Amino acid sequence: MAAALPALVAAWRFPQHAALAALAVAGLGGLALAVLHRPAWGACALVLLIYWNASDVVTDTWGFAWLLRLTLAGVVLAWGMDRLLRHQAPRLRWPLLLPLLAWGGAQALAAVGAGDLGAAGARLAEFAKGAVAFYLVANLLETPRAWRQAINALLGAVVLLALPVVYQGLTGSHNLFWGFGSMEYAATAPGEFGWRLGGALGDPNFLAMVLVAALPLGAMQALERGAGWGRRGLALGALGMGLAATLFTYSRAAALGVACLVAVLLWRHPRRRWVAAVAGLGLVAAAGLAPQAVWGRIQTLAASSLTAPPAQIADASFRDRQHEMLTGALMFLHHPLLGVGPGNYESEYLRYSALAGGSGDTRVRDPHSLYIQIAAETGLVGLAAFVALLVAAYRLMERGRRRAARLGAVHLAGLVAALELAVGLYLLLSTFLHDAYFRHFLLLLALGGLGARLALESGAGRQPRRSPGGAPRRPGIASGGPA
Repeated sequence: MAAALPALVAAWRFPQHAALAALAVAGLGGLALAVLHRPAWGACALVLLIYWNASDVVTDTWGFAWLLRLTLAGVVLAWGMDRLLRHQAPRLRWPLLLPLLAWGGAQALAAVGAGDLGAAGARLAEFAKGAVAFYLVANLLETPRAWRQAINALLGAVVLLALPVVYQGLTGSHNLFWGFGSMEYAATAPGEFGWRLGGALGDPNFLAMVLVAALPLGAMQALERGAGWGRRGLALGALGMGLAATLFTYSRAAALGVACLVAVLLWRHPRRRWVAAVAGLGLVAAAGLAPQAVWGRIQTLAASSLTAPPAQIADASFRDRQHEMLTGALMFLHHPLLGVGPGNYESEYLRYSALAGGSGDTRVRDPHSLYIQIAAETGLVGLAAFVALLVAAYRLMERGRRRAARLGAVHLAGLVAALELAVGLYLLLSTFLHDAYFRHFLLLLALGGLGARLALESGAGRQPRRSPGGAPRRPGIASGGPA
C-alpha cells in the first residue's frame, strides 16, 4: 500500500495520466510484494536504482525527489517484516564499520567550521544515504547466490546506462529519453566541437567513470569457466555496451582506465589468449564505431601536462583543471587540519581562485579531483580517514579473496578480485573527477566487502580445488591470485 502512494499522488496531480498512474500502482505493488517475499531482491533493486542513477533523473525530469529515499525505506520495512514473520532475529553484518564511521566523523568535524552550513549539511546527508545503502546491501544479500544476483543487477544498470548513449551515438538522434540520455555540445579537442553524451548521469566524464569501473565485473563473468549462456550473455552485453558508450563520452580518462583493465587481465588472468583476442576485436570495433574526433582527443594526452605552465597548454580543459587543482591546494594550505568544510569547495572557489591567479572568470568550478577535494574540504583529518578506509577495504577484500581461493571457490574469488579492480579503476579515474557520484563508489565497496565477508564466513572443511593432474590450481585473478 505504501509503495502505491507516489503513483496515487501522481494520478491526483496529473489526472490526464490516470491510466499510467494505475499501471504504476500495479507495478509498484507487485514489486513491493516481490521484495516482501524475498528481501534480497530489494537489495538488487537498490543496486540497479543507484548505479543507473534513476533517482536523480526522476528528480530533474519530474521533480519527484523521494524515489531513492522511498526505496531505502521500503527495503528496510520489507526486511523487518520478513524477519518478524519468520520469527528470526536479523544476523547483522557491519563490514568496514569503524573506518566508515571515521570518514563520516571527519566530515562532520570539518562541517563545524564551514562557511556554507547548508552545503555541508547536504554533503553529510548524501553520505548518510550512501552508508544506509551500504549496510542494506551488506545485510540483505545473505548468500553468495544473492550477492551474485546483485552483481548481475549492477551489470543490468550498465546496459540501461549505455543503451540511450549508444543509440544516440550511432544514429545521431537528439532524443533525450526523459533525461536518461543527456548530451552537451562542447569542445572535443583544441579547436574542435561535437556532441558529448552523458546518459543518465548528465556529465560525459562521470558517465565514463561509472561505466569503466563496472567493466571488470563484466569481463570476469564473460571469461568465467563453465558460466551459463544467460550469465555470459549478460556479461558480454554489459561489457560491449559499456565500452561502446564510453566512446561517445570522449573521455580521455576512460581510455586510460580501459587500458589499465586490459593490462591487468593480460598480466594476471589465466585465460590470457581470450583476453588478447577480445581486446583486439574490441579495438577493431572501436575504430569503426568511434567518431574521428575521439582519436584526436586521446592524442592530446601526450601533448598536454597538468604540470606545464598554463601558456604552454593548448587544451583549455587541461588549463582549467590545473587552475582548479591549484585553487583546491590553496584551500588546503590555508586550512590544513579540517579544510573549508564538506561541500564548500564551490562556496570558497572564487576567493581562492583569485589568490591562485585567476583570469577574472566569475564562473564557479568543480575541483575535478577527488583527492584535491578531500584535502581542500576536510584537511589532513579527512585525508587520513579516507586513506584508512581504503586500506581497511583492500585488506578485507584481499583476506576474503585468498580464503575463497584456498577453499576452492574459484568463481567467488574471481568476482572479489574483479571488485578490487573496479574500486581501483574508480579511484584512478577520480584523479580527474570529484565526488559528485560517490554513492557509486560506496556501492562497489559494499559489494566487495560483502563478497569478502561471505568468503570468510564459509566453512573451513573444504579443500582447495585441484587441477586434473592433482596439483593445486595455479593462482591468478580468476582463482584468487593478486589483482
